[in-house]
Amino acid sequence: MTTRIPSLNWLRVFEAAARHESFARAAAELNMSPAAVSQQVRALEERLGANLFVREAHSVRLTDTGRAYLPPVMQSLLTLTSATDGLFGKVRERQLYVQSVLIFAHGVLARGLSDFSIRYPDIAMTLTTGNAVMDFKQGFQDIQIIFGNPDLYGRNSEPLFSEWLTPVARPEIAARIGDVHDLADHRLIEVATHRAGWPH
Repeated sequence: MTTRIPSLNWLRVFEAAARHESFARAAAELNMSPAAVSQQVRALEERLGANLFVREAHSVRLTDTGRAYLPPVMQSLLTLTSATDGLFGKVRERQLYVQSVLIFAHGVLARGLSDFSIRYPDIAMTLTTGNAVMDFKQGFQDIQIIFGNPDLYGRNSEPLFSEWLTPVARPEIAARIGDVHDLADHRLIEVATHRAGWPH
């Protein structure tokens, strides 16, 4: 099975040329000749089967396809650089991989990330989010923060918070609900990842 993923060096050259909108300035940054930059960009375009630049007399500009391709290339190169520096740099950071349900990451963890970085500058934390059980079964994590039944995740767990469950409805519907049995007369919306449904 063949892959369309091109040479990493081609991608580095493309990113520099796109950022500078100039093969000459990209060449100076990468310590290459402009002709070599042009050649590598052309090889990348041939591999992808699409033009990434419009060549002009003294500059280049991205095509729509090149403009769409640039952000994922930049992000991929940044991820590789960060991972390489963190694992193999002179000052190696300790890595902490945390996965959390989205609502907890946004509502609780995000508020403490800045303080965490200040207190523990030698720890590089990577935070990913998920909601479904399958999201938490992919990849390696040091810590997982889940919502729902911990038995589904197959690991030891520590409770962080308890909860109060309160049914809510539009006022005109709520006015017709006198006790818990009246709930069965209405359409009930389930939270898919919760351990307890409406019958509970």
